[in-house]
Amino acid sequence: MVVLHASLVELAEQAPRCHSAAAVRGVLAESQDLIRNALDHDENPQDMVSWFSRLVTDTLHSAGARELTGGATLVLTGPVGRGDALPSSPIQWLVECPCGLAPDDIDTEPLAQLITQVGLVSQPTVLGVHARYRQDWLALIRQHAERHNYGELAVFADAGTWCLAEVLRVADPILFLREALCHRPPSLKLFDGLPDKHVVVNVRRDLLYPIIALARWAGVAAKSQEFSTLARVRDAQQAGVMTANQADYLRQAWHAGLQLQLQRFVDRVHSHETTAESLPAIQRSVFGASARMVSDVAHALARDYGLEVR
Repeated sequence: MVVLHASLVELAEQAPRCHSAAAVRGVLAESQDLIRNALDHDENPQDMVSWFSRLVTDTLHSAGARELTGGATLVLTGPVGRGDALPSSPIQWLVECPCGLAPDDIDTEPLAQLITQVGLVSQPTVLGVHARYRQDWLALIRQHAERHNYGELAVFADAGTWCLAEVLRVADPILFLREALCHRPPSLKLFDGLPDKHVVVNVRRDLLYPIIALARWAGVAAKSQEFSTLARVRDAQQAGVMTANQADYLRQAWHAGLQLQLQRFVDRVHSHETTAESLPAIQRSVFGASARMVSDVAHALARDYGLEVR
């Protein structure tokens, strides 16, 4: 059972009860201070990203957020939708137009501006910001599945609920695996026969996202209704989509990568480009070992499913 500090629980309880723009602003602003303080006091990284993702979701589903958008229903996707968001992660959504409103009546720009003003990141998906009725979104999912448009299908898969259900119904899982293999951690670069310490290191891009992509495929292949990375890996293992060793490697690498990224957030360098040389020796070692585990899993899955790794 997860036991969070009282301040985290209290703010989370306020999130769905925001009835004004000011309340939305206050909750989102305070959340950043609380999560940084919690990490300073060694709260569990997975618990913290889950807490922050849930808080953002509840805040953006509140009456205060709906008032800012003209009555839109926001379907969170991306890091928040998966439950692995940090305050530095992009906040992304699909805009569902409720019955009784016209899509052109919906405008999420005021909410996006508020999010930016409090120091968070609002970012449109590849599908844009236009509102659609649910039946139109479902038709769009089917269209992208027919065209094998992975980028768009990934957005829908990470949105969970009815979006994910339609992806599971119409999408070919192998498309997700092919794309995941393209995002595997980069190969080790050598300089004078030794690992190149000047190579740029991006924990989220080079370690966490490859795991996210593999888990997304695994979840779709297992027909999992889950949207979080760890839950998808669990369901895939139980369904025989991946082996226990492969699942364990991904879990170990995920926890290590999350710890690295959150430490950089606490140190206020998460948005700075870094090199292997500039990382502390322990972090460099953890990153390298974790990246190798993910790469090994990617190559093993490619062999298992008869795909070529380029």
